[in-house]
Amino acid sequence: MEFRPFVHWQMHSFALQSLINTNKEAMEEHVTPREEPKEHGQHIPKPKWAWKAIYLFLVILGLSSGIIGLVYRQLPKKSEVLAKRKIPKIRSVYALILSPISINKADSISRAIKKDIGKDSIVVKMVVGGTAVYKHCTSADEFRRLIDTAAVRARTADIEIQNLLHSKIVDIITSDTLPARLYVIGSAPAMPADELRMRMRSTVEYLDMRNREMGRLTIVNALEPKNSNENLVYLDFYKRVGIEVEE
Repeated sequence: MEFRPFVHWQMHSFALQSLINTNKEAMEEHVTPREEPKEHGQHIPKPKWAWKAIYLFLVILGLSSGIIGLVYRQLPKKSEVLAKRKIPKIRSVYALILSPISINKADSISRAIKKDIGKDSIVVKMVVGGTAVYKHCTSADEFRRLIDTAAVRARTADIEIQNLLHSKIVDIITSDTLPARLYVIGSAPAMPADELRMRMRSTVEYLDMRNREMGRLTIVNALEPKNSNENLVYLDFYKRVGIEVEE
């Protein structure tokens, strides 16, 4: 009879422990298992399209750089143009365009002038003067191209405009002593010879002085039509003062 309380205590403890274990197992069944952390060094793979976009961008950037570089190399650099202008010239060629002419005729004249200039255009002073263009050129190709443009786009012959053109050409021809060839292109205005002579007097006097005292000047006849009365009168002004006129 004295051991009975101990037995009851053992039975009670065993029942309590069983209840605790049962509740614990029930709770563990309802708890979502926690995901274990990934080991160090494992990464979620990035989408492949992101790398493709980067590669595509690099390809486009490379192509753009190549194209820009190619275009830049083909364009004349400003330093190169200035360097060409600083090279001493040994002769000069001028194209004075008095009136418009046909594309075919302009092309024929510009070809002949380029051939006259030759391969060493870097030592030749070249100037195109006309109602559409007035420019110093740095190459025979540019000179020819501008003659074609100026000859086709020139304004119809007008004595007032032609006087201005002659004045500009005279100023630049008399600025040096280089042997010079002046190509006269287009047509002189149709007007009485005496009136035209009065208009041309100053131009002829300056060019005569240039030819006699500064450097030889040759007038090259590229007027159209060559045998028209106004063109013959125009050229005769130069011949009378001793300037050579090349047909």
